[in-house]
Amino acid sequence: MKITENHIDEATSFFSSSQGILHIGEQTYSEPICWQDGKVSIIPQTTIEELNEQIFISAIETAENRPEVIIIGTGAKQKFLHPKIAAALSAYGIGFECMNTASACRTLVLLQGEGRNTWAWLWP
Repeated sequence: MKITENHIDEATSFFSSSQGILHIGEQTYSEPICWQDGKVSIIPQTTIEELNEQIFISAIETAENRPEVIIIGTGAKQKFLHPKIAAALSAYGIGFECMNTASACRTLVLLQGEGRNTWAWLWP
């Protein structure tokens, strides 16, 4: 087995707290965010149910680097998005996973440590 060290910079140190706060590096967020190409942006959707395939397709088509995987952190409890979203992203060759936000943060750090281009939409 080959063992390699993952180098993760402080900007990608994601943590989720039980108080509904996202901690990214030294920044805290209490509203939903999008992590895309190493940048954080506040998203206008206030609930998971407001997401649709067009939101993701627009982001993909305007991005310099397409992600390999998009992770959705749905807050304290796991929720699932409409299957049309997964089908639309699959047409672009992009994986799509929904999980609670704590799991999404851990998965995001793991995938980035592997050098994979991963985006995330996270709800505190």
